[in-house]
Amino acid sequence: MITWNLHAHTTTSDGDLSAEELVQRAVDEGLSGIAITDHFPFPYEPDQPVDWATSRRVFERHLRVVEALQHKVDGLEILKGAEVEYVPSLDTLAHWLRGLDLDFVMGGVHILDGWVVDWSEEIFCQGRKRFGGWRTAIECYYDAVGELAESGLVDSIAHLDVVKKYNPQSRFFDEDAPWYRRAVEHCLERIARTGVAIEVNTAGLRRPAADLYPSDWILRRARELEIPVTVGTDFHRTHDRVSDGLSVAEAALRAAGYESFLIFRARQAETLSFSVPSQDRAWA
Repeated sequence: MITWNLHAHTTTSDGDLSAEELVQRAVDEGLSGIAITDHFPFPYEPDQPVDWATSRRVFERHLRVVEALQHKVDGLEILKGAEVEYVPSLDTLAHWLRGLDLDFVMGGVHILDGWVVDWSEEIFCQGRKRFGGWRTAIECYYDAVGELAESGLVDSIAHLDVVKKYNPQSRFFDEDAPWYRRAVEHCLERIARTGVAIEVNTAGLRRPAADLYPSDWILRRARELEIPVTVGTDFHRTHDRVSDGLSVAEAALRAAGYESFLIFRARQAETLSFSVPSQDRAWA
């Protein structure tokens, strides 16, 4: 049974709960471990206002709060994480990450050439015009994901196919189209060569897509390519559970042929099987 969540946000970026409130929620729900992965750094030059990421200075203060919490809870392991933003200059991203004492870094592509991929359906639809068609927009997205993996800056790729968020029943583009499958396949092959993990993210179950990120067929292909996985719920909102969808993620992983997932301590991967039991946990 999966009792780890490696993707959760606090009020440091765009979450509803403070770090302490988030940890208490994780304790109450019986989790064994959690990575607090607020958005960092603040991306620049988007066409639309962006309020989900934070500055380096604020993020450093946040890490000190998380460090204090690590000594306050028995039975729940708390990891210092970050969900870093793809930016056009990955050298700039490397500079912003330098010197941060993190356990786990996941990378996500949220903004591409001013196009905010997953902010709202209205803004998402602007991608078609900006790139001259959905095919070019989506291919550029998956190319950026591959580039981020190849940078060596991240441990896992967040919500790999988040471009389907507003595309239920393929309303804007056909997820079964050969060009789409080729774009995903090429991206997965690039990731496989790096050793970087991909995330099984349960937030899509709570979004218009009503599906895990990534889709089952992508997860099966990732298993064939021996790409490791992390698991996260992408927790943001008070009305959600920190552990939302973990059982669904485990079922999908088992169906794809996975028997384990990764956690990271001090940027070093450790493998956990699905059968690792939970521990007793309480506030110290």
